[in-house]
Amino acid sequence: MKTRKHLVAGVAAALALAGAAIPAAADDKTLVVALETDLRGFEALKANVLGISASAVMAATTERLAEWDGKGGAVPQLATSWEIAPDGTSITYQLRQGVKFHNGDDFTARDVAEHWNRLMDPANKYFGRLFYGPVKNVVADGDHTVTFQLAHPWVPAETMHGSYSFGSFVPSSRNVNEEKQMRHPVGTGPFKFSEWRSGDRLIVDRNPDYWDADRVKLDRVVFRVIPDQATRFAALQSGEVDMIWTDRGDTILKAEKDDRLVVNSRVGAGTIMGFLNNAKPPFDDVDARRAFQHAWDQKAYLKVSYKDTVPAIEHPLGPDVQCDAGYRDHDTAKAKELAAAYEAKHGKPLDFEVIHTSTQRGREYGEITQQLMRRAGMTASLTPVDQLQLRQRVFTNNYNVSGWRIADTGDVGPQLFALLHSKSPYNLAKYVNPAMDELVVKMRVAPTQDARNAAMCDVIRLMNDEVPIFYTGGRKHYVITSKSVKGQLDLFQGVPDVRYLWKETAG
Repeated sequence: MKTRKHLVAGVAAALALAGAAIPAAADDKTLVVALETDLRGFEALKANVLGISASAVMAATTERLAEWDGKGGAVPQLATSWEIAPDGTSITYQLRQGVKFHNGDDFTARDVAEHWNRLMDPANKYFGRLFYGPVKNVVADGDHTVTFQLAHPWVPAETMHGSYSFGSFVPSSRNVNEEKQMRHPVGTGPFKFSEWRSGDRLIVDRNPDYWDADRVKLDRVVFRVIPDQATRFAALQSGEVDMIWTDRGDTILKAEKDDRLVVNSRVGAGTIMGFLNNAKPPFDDVDARRAFQHAWDQKAYLKVSYKDTVPAIEHPLGPDVQCDAGYRDHDTAKAKELAAAYEAKHGKPLDFEVIHTSTQRGREYGEITQQLMRRAGMTASLTPVDQLQLRQRVFTNNYNVSGWRIADTGDVGPQLFALLHSKSPYNLAKYVNPAMDELVVKMRVAPTQDARNAAMCDVIRLMNDEVPIFYTGGRKHYVITSKSVKGQLDLFQGVPDVRYLWKETAG
């Protein structure tokens, strides 16, 4: 008996052989987007973080004060302008007037202040609060002026609202207070929440009262959850969906050769990475961490698993930042030497567990890691888990080695601070070094972007030397669409922003 997966793949193969044009999914006013991961929800204190899937929905429904301009800066969205105080300790926004939430409430400065103060209240234990540590308080002055008060001058203050995070997106205060936001997001965006079938799809419909309605061409966007990469690609080829997110090299290379498809990409900052747990043996010993790093072969891993569609990196600051990073490159002989030093010191060989997701990507990562460690005389046992289990084990300090990511934000400094400061609850590698604490504080209070970049490079150099974190690749994002999809697709942080796309179908 043929499964749906097999049938979809068969249809796609038949179309490819025939050279047929890919039919449009649904109609020319409906865009169908296939994403990899399921949606957890849209309320910050409950969902904690936004992944790519949830960010795509939030971008369509719930707006930010500013958005990324494609060049590392910010342009107005819900704010029309802003001004930084001469001493750098506050930034004041003038807000757009006449904007309404989907439930009919007026958007005001009080919504912004209430949202941010709720997230920054230590009593609420918001997961992402550390990324905005310098924000002390947010004050509304009337309906259309809001000021962010800072503990000290902070270079990322001007661009912090452009990221895809729960802090950036301003929800309806009433919807949050009524505890509806988790399952029914209400914002000011061009699309309104319509339906959510968990594990299957989330549907949003055009907001007729949107303040910039002339730019919106679609009537409906359907976000499909299709975890299996081959099934996602087959659905695109068959015309069942219009767009897919992917990071699988074989799919990207196939799509580049298919003249019915368009491969959209962007190289950004951040990194695909792994944690080495500094709080437990064996990686509480720096020799063990350095042995792992020298055994690790980032370039070989990316060639095998990603088909070189993702760049190797020596730092996560992005391609536009020059940094003498002191990266410890692949060197099996050096890894063996350090592993032997560890065994001589502790009377036992290096032996550890690697947890990885049960996806194709995760399995490849685990198997390649195991082989590389074996060549250097180390033993890596593999434990596949689902995404939620992996997060739970990392957050409860129940792991030796685990994959993770530094998000592709315009400035990765806030993430570096949260990951590396010894007192940070987001220091998931449990790395403690007073010298690093001094460096990340210096980075945070740097008065200019050039000084901040230099301080970030100092942080990276020490991190690369002591290896609480290792890189498995840079951040290059891919979204593949049918040729019927038109409009600018920037892929900031890898998120497919569908707000102003449209479709042109044949016939």
